[in-house]
Amino acid sequence: MEIITGVERRRRWRPEEKLRIVAELDEPGTTVAEVARRYELSRGLLWQWVPLR
Repeated sequence: MEIITGVERRRRWRPEEKLRIVAELDEPGTTVAEVARRYELSRGLLWQWVPLR
């Protein structure tokens, strides 16, 4: 669990990080929800990244 005590800031993802994360969706049996939880992303944001493939 992460506790944020100050002002919460948006994370910045480099394009190569986004591509690596989106590539995990191609692994058999992997779900969008699972990958989103692993990286603490919303599923909606992950879906926005899918066209990067």
